[in-house]
Amino acid sequence: MSLPAKRPLGREEFAGALIANAAAKPFNIALLVGTMAAGTLVGGGALVALVAALAVYAIAVGWTFFDGDEADDVLVRVRGEREPAPQNGRQRVDAATLAPQVRRHLLSARAIEARIREAIGRAELPYAEVSGEVDALVSLMELSASRAQLLWEALEESPPQRVAARLHELQGSGKAELIEALEHQLAVQRKMQRQLDRFYDEMERMVVEIDSIRGSLFSASASTDADNQRRLAGDVRALRDEMGSLADGMSEAFEDGAS
Repeated sequence: MSLPAKRPLGREEFAGALIANAAAKPFNIALLVGTMAAGTLVGGGALVALVAALAVYAIAVGWTFFDGDEADDVLVRVRGEREPAPQNGRQRVDAATLAPQVRRHLLSARAIEARIREAIGRAELPYAEVSGEVDALVSLMELSASRAQLLWEALEESPPQRVAARLHELQGSGKAELIEALEHQLAVQRKMQRQLDRFYDEMERMVVEIDSIRGSLFSASASTDADNQRRLAGDVRALRDEMGSLADGMSEAFEDGAS
């Protein structure tokens, strides 16, 4: 049975979502109400205060509409609302809550997963085992993204460069215990940074590998050979084992930093 084709997000629909987001932004609404109240308090007429408040509100809405970060968040949200629910009922990570680089890798993985499902569905391939393995792999990629976000937040709060700079300041101070504590913190932070960098590299590689598997599905679209399905499923399973090791490594690095 083929999967229903997903209608692409059109420019008008995206623009409408941006306008709705800008108009409903709590800060912009608060600015509208506050400006009108201030205008009334200083003795301006209600009509003058309303016109001034609407002008300020329009500027704030326009600023929000053209803000790149806001546009990224709206795009992630709208695409998430349009995506079908995961077939195994897994809990998806809210991509809008992730750091930009972590989010980009996760969304790439989701896009490839969707294209594999579409390839299997449109060609009516009996590759349930392959589909299941891809689903399990992306579940691990979701988990890895959650752990990568924890590492990113910890590093954002205490960048290794800042800790190293403080150590440099303390050279020759004789504050042995403080220096020892900072050296331990720096070692932990650098371990977390290495794990986060590895996450970025591995997620990019996984997406390339999965896309190659999608190409194999197209080349085998006329085949129902069970051996071919087992081979492709085995390839995905091997990637899943590698992703599991990555997730475990990030968990260990974060626990070291939290201890």
